[in-house]
Amino acid sequence: MRFSFSSASFAFATVLSLSISGCAESFPEVVALADGADHVEVVSDPPNSDVYEPVGGVSARVAGTEVSSAVREAKNELRNQAAQKGATFVSIDEISSRASWDLRGRTIVSMSGTAYRAK
Repeated sequence: MRFSFSSASFAFATVLSLSISGCAESFPEVVALADGADHVEVVSDPPNSDVYEPVGGVSARVAGTEVSSAVREAKNELRNQAAQKGATFVSIDEISSRASWDLRGRTIVSMSGTAYRAK
């Protein structure tokens, strides 16, 4: 079978667009605070170990058109997970961001931390 340049180009473009859309990642852009999560504070350093104990790790991956809004929503997800564990603090252990592959101009923010509660 012989393809002309234009039909081969069209076929390549179709396959490329389908493969890109099939690989698009789906992350939330808005994370509402769950009950009790509004009492969880996000901090950059672990709280005093004489007063607080770790109750587990928490993590989030959120998309946003602005890095600051994606960071805020990722913190909301950490607070939700910490509240489920009965924690009152989340110490951020790691944060990173990267461009989304969905060609929508979004940034993916990944954040992980440790949830703490009073001893």
